Amino acid sequence: MSDILSFLVWYIAISVIGLVSMPVAFRLFPNLTSRGIALARPLGLLIWGFFFWLLCSLGILQNNTGGVLLAFVLLFALSVLSSRQGRWKELKDWLKRSSKTIATMEVLFFVTFALWTVVRAANPEVTYTEKPMELAFINAILKSPQFPPFDPWLSGYAISYYYFGYVIISMLIRVTGVISSVGFNLTASLWFALTALAVYGIVFDLLSKRKRKTEKTEESHLAHSRLGAFLGPLFVLVISCLEGVLEFFYSWGLFWKADAQGNLTSKFWSWLAISELDVAPTSPISFFPSRPGSWLWWRGSRVIQDIGMSGNKIEVIDEFPFFSYLLADLHPHLLAMPFGLLAITLCLNFFMGKEEIFKFDGPFFQWFRKIEFWLTALVMGSLAFINTWDFPIYVGLFCIVILYKRVLGHGWSWQRAWEFLKLGLFIGISGVVLYLPFYIGFKSQAGGILPSLEFMTRGVNFWILFGALLVPTVIWLIWQFRQMEKPRGFLTGLKIGSMLFLSLFLISLLFGILVLSLGPTADKMLHSGNLMIVAMGQKLQTAFQLFNGLHQNFPTSSIIAQALLRRIQSPGVWITLLLMFSAVWVLLFKKTKTSPLQNEHDTEPETKEEIAENKPEVFAYILLLMGIALTIFPEFFYLRDQFGTRMNTIFKFYFQAWIMWGMIAAFASVELMDGLKGIKRNLFGLVWVVTVFCGLAYPFIMIQVKTNHFNPSQWTLNGNAYLEVYDQDDYLAIQQLAAQPLGVVAEAIGGSYNPEYAKVSTRSGMPTVLGWPGHEGQWRGGYTEVGSRESDIQLLYSTENWDEAMSIINRYQIRYIYFGNTEKDLYHTDGQKFAEHLATLYQNNSVTIFEVPAGEGVNQ
Repeated sequence: MSDILSFLVWYIAISVIGLVSMPVAFRLFPNLTSRGIALARPLGLLIWGFFFWLLCSLGILQNNTGGVLLAFVLLFALSVLSSRQGRWKELKDWLKRSSKTIATMEVLFFVTFALWTVVRAANPEVTYTEKPMELAFINAILKSPQFPPFDPWLSGYAISYYYFGYVIISMLIRVTGVISSVGFNLTASLWFALTALAVYGIVFDLLSKRKRKTEKTEESHLAHSRLGAFLGPLFVLVISCLEGVLEFFYSWGLFWKADAQGNLTSKFWSWLAISELDVAPTSPISFFPSRPGSWLWWRGSRVIQDIGMSGNKIEVIDEFPFFSYLLADLHPHLLAMPFGLLAITLCLNFFMGKEEIFKFDGPFFQWFRKIEFWLTALVMGSLAFINTWDFPIYVGLFCIVILYKRVLGHGWSWQRAWEFLKLGLFIGISGVVLYLPFYIGFKSQAGGILPSLEFMTRGVNFWILFGALLVPTVIWLIWQFRQMEKPRGFLTGLKIGSMLFLSLFLISLLFGILVLSLGPTADKMLHSGNLMIVAMGQKLQTAFQLFNGLHQNFPTSSIIAQALLRRIQSPGVWITLLLMFSAVWVLLFKKTKTSPLQNEHDTEPETKEEIAENKPEVFAYILLLMGIALTIFPEFFYLRDQFGTRMNTIFKFYFQAWIMWGMIAAFASVELMDGLKGIKRNLFGLVWVVTVFCGLAYPFIMIQVKTNHFNPSQWTLNGNAYLEVYDQDDYLAIQQLAAQPLGVVAEAIGGSYNPEYAKVSTRSGMPTVLGWPGHEGQWRGGYTEVGSRESDIQLLYSTENWDEAMSIINRYQIRYIYFGNTEKDLYHTDGQKFAEHLATLYQNNSVTIFEVPAGEGVNQ
């Protein structure tokens, strides 16, 4: 199948899914102008995938094309049920009235899908970074005889990872008939388009709900909203961190000067302390950024770095959407984007409704009779299965939305706090129950929460990352604040924010002191005669050693002193977030009967009908507040994983904050362009244009660098095509192996991220004894399951004792032994013993595949 035909087949397939799901979306999002049509495709993928995965996990459906199609029939049946009771006629009438909106959305979807497919065709290689892992999961799911799917890199075990996104990808690959290495790149393009359309839909719904006096007709208002909504995909998906501007400055040699010895020095670049940019540039100076021997595009995702007590740099990941799609790793945070936006759309729909969705008076089980409750549980639960980090974020957002509406309607009391917790608990538990088969056998690397003491983000780096989003947002907040008739309460908001931030800091310090003092306590517990106490002592000792090691065994007093000193010396982040929090707090509760800022001297508050006119702005405030929470949390705490640092917490929390703030930046931009007049409008326009151009510097440079200025060695969507060019023997051998019956394969074992290792299992779909050891340790929270596999495979290849080799073959039920250049070089063997005792399945110039006979080491 040609690449163009593959693209068209995928476009038709996803469009059919969207059409089939449209009645479901239309019914479930009645309070939105768009009726959720922009999210019909992700909603259909989610429901279809849920039916298929659940029924396969229960043994009702088989993991094959027939099972996928039967699951689609269930989606179609649900769509038919959603069209009953006059809803089909209502949908048809709405489609006629909204034809321009729908046409605009479809053009946006097709264009973004097509354009990003071109980008992927110019840079299609599925190698390096996390791509091999993701392709391995996809191929394993396609070949697994049952669910849960087998782990392609740890034979005998199921995948211990949030793999639902890969199930959905495998379903699309099955029904379209493309090969997985083509489907991999089409997925990146499709997800880019799904995200662009979802963001467009949310921003359109926000803009269309505004009460404006400038448009004379509803149609002109909708046309204005359709146009303004294009800023949503621009700010979320295209505009990037400001590191691109710095690359131009660096390439031009700005801010460097020669010292007495002729060496270039720079206080500016040393102050920024961004790796690679703090080293003097080499001649000749060029206009277009270029750094030979470096992944130039990589640096934008590492502008934030933690500094240890001795001045050592600790890597922090700060990806943003354009980088993630340019990198094109099908990692969970990327795969979850359309479904996270589906969760936001769900929250927006509930927020815009006039009636309370969930009644808190009466028995709680009344919720279980509501389709809205189960929709929420289905969407939120899916996030835990696609990208677990997103689950608490969007459950929290949903509960905040419901809580705000409760406060607005019934006033504040501590009963509201209990309602917040109860709703979150029931939604969370229900989401887990719906996806319960996933949790059986799943082991997480999560190890609780730890305090972030001397590690904090400097303000300059924070603004380099988020500046393009924050500039229009902060200006909008100031403008909104000045629009208030009596802009009082900012000091109250500042006081509340200061108390909150100070409390987080003090709790972090006390928590840190506690963890740093665990050493002596753990030692005493280890000498106890009680086995339970000894086990607890071992856990405490491990926590103490890891945490103390991260802080390089410095005295507790020095660590605490640095935690305080660094925040005083670099207050940019907490000052930025504190001021934003204070403004949002005032705006969120301005002039309402239930406002915490209200006192007896205030004038008569607005009525609920008058408050309702500000609903789009209020929802924007809530998203903005959620982003503040996500970015302030890592300043004081982080979730412990195998890395032991706040790297992943920054990565996953900042990424979601970018999505929310990107939509707010788009909404704010339109609000300011409409609301400002005269010189203020002109000044804002100038600032806005400069900000957008600075935010476009990174994509302008890096898309050319990553694609070799759109001059690839070969235009293709096949992610394995590079292997055919550079290592044809391996390519042909793996193709041959992929066509064989399922069986465990033995291949060379080495370090993570090295494309020479696990390449056979990754591309053939056969489970290997052990793939990348480090990744297995991360997925399973340790190396218990990995055991001695690496040394066993080394022995299998290197030993001359056939009985010894055969015992390893029997232990791991190995069916195929791959013997190529990597195995020869790593294990220093000629493989003669395999040739003498096993059948040769395939052979070419440098690769031989041996097959173990039936009954010897493997059940066939």
